[in-house]
Amino acid sequence: MTEVGQPLNLPGLAGTGEGKPVEVPGAPLAVQSVTEPCALETDRPQWLLILEGELIIDLPHGDFRILRVGDALRLGAGIPVRLQPLDPVVLVRSTIP
Repeated sequence: MTEVGQPLNLPGLAGTGEGKPVEVPGAPLAVQSVTEPCALETDRPQWLLILEGELIIDLPHGDFRILRVGDALRLGAGIPVRLQPLDPVVLVRSTIP
């Protein structure tokens, strides 16, 4: 028989981190609530997925991306980015091995 876990409210879990990433139990993921502009460290490649809100990701050389609910973006290692929420944002971060 396959083991089935309990539901996990990711936006609720993100809210417990006070703006810092919160590890998702049993998964190589973290969730984060972003309500103010902040820098994002990308020492390893990672995926970002927007669960709530709308976010501008400022990239080097004046480039940027706008992400909305359901959008995902892959960031390479060592890319300095700044997160600018247009609305309160909940995002999922997944580090790529």
